[in-house]
Amino acid sequence: MPPYSEGDSAWGSEYGKKEYPGDNTPPDESSKEGGLIVKEAPNAVEEVPTSGIRRAWLYIVWGTTWWIPTFMLSSVGRMKRPDVRLAWREKVAIFTLIFLLNAVVVFYIVVFGRLLCPNFNKAWSLNEVAEHTGTNDYWVTIQGQVYDVTNFVQRQHSDISGENSNDKDTLTTLAGADLTGYFPPPLVLGCPDLVSDTNLELSYSNFTADIPTAVHTSGNLQSNTNSKLHDSDWYTDRFLSTLKQYRKGPLVYTTKTIMASAQDEDSPRTWAIYEGNLYDLTDYFYTITQHSGDTTSYTFLNSDITNIFQQQPGQDITKPLNQVLASLDTTTRDQNFYCLNNVFYVGKTDFRKSARCQANNYILLAASVILMTSMAVKFLAALQLGGKRNPEMLDKFVICQVPCYTEGEDSLRKTIDSLANLNYDDKRKLLFMICDGNIIGSGNDRTTPRIVLDILGVDPKLDPEPLLFKSIGEGSKQLNYGKVYSGLYEFQGHVVPYMVIVKVGKPTERSKPGNRGKRDSQILLMHYLNKVHFDSPMTPLELEIYHQMRNVIGIDPAFYEYIFTVDADTTVTPDSLNRLVASTADDSSIIGICGETRLENEEGSWWTMIQVYEYYISHHLSKAFESLFGSVTCLPGCFSMYRIRTADKGRPIIISNRIIDEYSEPNVDTLHKKNLLSLGEDRFLTTLLMKHFPTFKTKFTPDALAHTVAPESWRVLLSQRRRWINSTVHNLCELVLLPELFGFCCFSMRFFVFIDLLGTLILPATVVYLIYLIVTVATGKAALPIISIIMIAAVYGLQALIFIIKREFMLVGWMVVYIISYPVYSFLLPVYSFWCMDDFGWGNTRLVIGEGNSKKVIMNEDEKFDDSMIPLKKFSEYEAEAWETGSHRSGETGYTKARSRAPASRPESPRSYMHASQSGDFYRDTNAMQSNKDLRSQVSHSNLSHHGGQQAMSQYGGGMPQLPFMPFGTGYAGSANGSEYGGQMPMAMAMPYQHSGSVYGMVPNGPRNTMMTNYNMFGGGMGMGGMSPAPSVTGVAPVGPSMGMQQRPMSTFSMATSVNPFAGPSMSTEPSDEELTQALRNYLSTQDLMTVTKKTAREAIMARFPKADLTSRKAFLNESIDKILSES
Repeated sequence: MPPYSEGDSAWGSEYGKKEYPGDNTPPDESSKEGGLIVKEAPNAVEEVPTSGIRRAWLYIVWGTTWWIPTFMLSSVGRMKRPDVRLAWREKVAIFTLIFLLNAVVVFYIVVFGRLLCPNFNKAWSLNEVAEHTGTNDYWVTIQGQVYDVTNFVQRQHSDISGENSNDKDTLTTLAGADLTGYFPPPLVLGCPDLVSDTNLELSYSNFTADIPTAVHTSGNLQSNTNSKLHDSDWYTDRFLSTLKQYRKGPLVYTTKTIMASAQDEDSPRTWAIYEGNLYDLTDYFYTITQHSGDTTSYTFLNSDITNIFQQQPGQDITKPLNQVLASLDTTTRDQNFYCLNNVFYVGKTDFRKSARCQANNYILLAASVILMTSMAVKFLAALQLGGKRNPEMLDKFVICQVPCYTEGEDSLRKTIDSLANLNYDDKRKLLFMICDGNIIGSGNDRTTPRIVLDILGVDPKLDPEPLLFKSIGEGSKQLNYGKVYSGLYEFQGHVVPYMVIVKVGKPTERSKPGNRGKRDSQILLMHYLNKVHFDSPMTPLELEIYHQMRNVIGIDPAFYEYIFTVDADTTVTPDSLNRLVASTADDSSIIGICGETRLENEEGSWWTMIQVYEYYISHHLSKAFESLFGSVTCLPGCFSMYRIRTADKGRPIIISNRIIDEYSEPNVDTLHKKNLLSLGEDRFLTTLLMKHFPTFKTKFTPDALAHTVAPESWRVLLSQRRRWINSTVHNLCELVLLPELFGFCCFSMRFFVFIDLLGTLILPATVVYLIYLIVTVATGKAALPIISIIMIAAVYGLQALIFIIKREFMLVGWMVVYIISYPVYSFLLPVYSFWCMDDFGWGNTRLVIGEGNSKKVIMNEDEKFDDSMIPLKKFSEYEAEAWETGSHRSGETGYTKARSRAPASRPESPRSYMHASQSGDFYRDTNAMQSNKDLRSQVSHSNLSHHGGQQAMSQYGGGMPQLPFMPFGTGYAGSANGSEYGGQMPMAMAMPYQHSGSVYGMVPNGPRNTMMTNYNMFGGGMGMGGMSPAPSVTGVAPVGPSMGMQQRPMSTFSMATSVNPFAGPSMSTEPSDEELTQALRNYLSTQDLMTVTKKTAREAIMARFPKADLTSRKAFLNESIDKILSES
């Protein structure tokens, strides 16, 4: 019989065959590759509709990049494909929009306020002038003007003998003061047309010179005729002309200050506002009262004008004064106003307090308050004070998924050993290693799968046949092959079951064979568990995984409740898994949880040192805050745990059809999809969980700890952060649009997600603004930005307070390192990432043309792919056929000829991963026993066959396949059975228990029921009713029809809450007292009475009757428990 006969071609391994399964087209003999004949498939054209949002975005893209000719991109940029050119245009459009956003932010903060209020920084109040009193910062104000006379006062400028103008006491007294009284203007110069007497001067009502020698009286009023002050024009020609070069701006008063001074009871000031200018006539009226006998000389101002000042002191007299001025002739009006401006002008109203000048400040202040409030809330969220929890050991079944790519042996060994060393029941954790391709990593001497298998101790001679399965990919890349290994791994007293899936690819693949990406590795496990949950038809690889888990490792895959994801360069602490499981056990609404990840190589290089503080604060500030909302937006793939199904009704979560359909999108042909699915798959998976399960929670617990290896070189760090930043931007855009995020308005998760998105986009602007502040303050062009300094101090002060309270004092130094590297994180990395947003690989099989209402995708493949090429079959169906035909492993490869492929349960998109899948509906099939008959128990009959003179049980019946003896204490145990679909059944070695029903080499029992019992977790299994039949004389367990009975677990109920491990829940809504009592009796008979409590007993009964409301019967249950215990 030829190696590949018609009888096994549909189910056996097609690896290396001339034809792929399901294809009857004769190959084209002209196309050969490596000695293997492949087909040249005709180009397939697929028309994909374009969404309205996508079309609107493309309008923006072309509106931004219209000026870049396409032929330049093709010739100069070497972008031959239209989809690559479009992605480049999208990148340019996004970069342009981000640049404009940053420019707007900087413009608004620095420039916009000045445009609204041009002289905002050129006006000072008396208090502000008083702040400039240093020897190198000496300001004064005279006649309503502010002057910086630092360079003038330091030199001697007095020409009067014996009078020192720059002694220390004089300078100290006059610094920052109003010196108007020290420089009185001569009235004949200030009011030349109104005053002719050179000896006329005003008297001061409320001014006494502290230093009389500093008073600069000029003209005829100066008694010292030898001084230049005696010149009649000294005030205008020498004083004002010299002082002009030191002018800074006007002196301003608030309207509130002006009114308060006018109404002062002790010394009221007669001043008023006219067109924004402030005129003070207090000394004018005081002088008149002092010279009441000669009022004619001193009442030189128009009486109508002065009356208004007396009638409305402290007020704005613009309107009444204009009325008076209108009644005066031009000469009188000009003479009086010239006098007012030269002698009585004292400043302006503080225009900086106007709405025009304050609007920008209040907007910035509001933004600052919002940011600081969010920072304060995050700070309070991080202050989760209290002792570290010490949860009890739990018994949930967990799959420890480790995707591997090109990691080195040391890294892989540390990861595997740390998982094996977890302080968790070894029988309830499964190491599930997925090697993404048969690839030799940089610095390695072997392929990654070989390294993994060598670490686990798998015999190098063991070579299972590759089996078909469907991968995520474009065109023929969807067809993939994988090998399955399983066994036990021993490390420091731990004996842990493992499974290794090696994706080897088609025989025609030469570059990175089998490699489809980390997302494909995740989907492989998710889709497999989905089929296990719904008892759907499986691919050959999935059937092999099912067999290895159930019959070799000895645990039904339906038992597993959690997927614990760990990267191959991450090590976990021994108590981390139990802490994560304990958190989800305490709150059944948690569907995803992560712990804290720290750096293993903190001092590896400068580039690792700048990441230490960032890692810590990103967990204890950002994730701790998001965890309060139950909406952690990124569960890192290096250290997270997902719930497989709900704890109440067993509804699928991470393995939900909705999650898998969207997460396994094969056509990643746009810039947005590339960043979501190729660069940020972990974050996008979290986004999907929040999208499809908005009522559940994703959480963070600081108690669980892991260590990862950070990039030690600038090149690797740049590449990593490019992926992280770009994927963060695109994922946050998706999160903002989710319809059901927690909270409302500014108190919602959506608001904080938007703040995070905006903060990520404007990171470069913050660096530019900080540099601007430093330069302007250093050059003296701006005052010290007190508010900005307070905000920065508050941000880092609160962060410092977090780790000081948590007694992580070493982080003080790491924070300093982080601050020094702030420009790297906030400018260099984001700018590089935004510009390189389209820097990823493109497939060679798809050509996208057009982006209107629909785009055409031309599949140019060397090999044709169709879903029908991968055969599907339910494991229960194949098991039944195996019992009926007595088939088992032989020298020939493949399944029996009988096969089944039922129609799909629901229509799918032709591009969907779930196309033609038998996975049931999400809500319809939540109750396995009631709604899906395929999940109910099935009876399989076994036929014993003889092979090589020895009896062998069917691999799929109640018994286990023949295995080499693998004692419990061995350091490793590879899968001896190899492929379920090919290869000869190995002979049992001459060991005491040749027909062991367990991979642990225990005495064989009867066929193992798929429900785990408390008596035998890894053995051959208990028989019906928990009784184990004795082995026969030949060492083969007796086999009967009833031994093939298999029952699917109804839910995630643990053994502690299961009334009867072999019985499904009762659908009764009103169980009788007798039924409740009997259920209690059955439950208590299987429990350790030293640990069981009434609460756990009641919960078990409630699990037994899920549709019955037993809350009102709590007292009856308690009484029944007491009664049963008293009878025993």
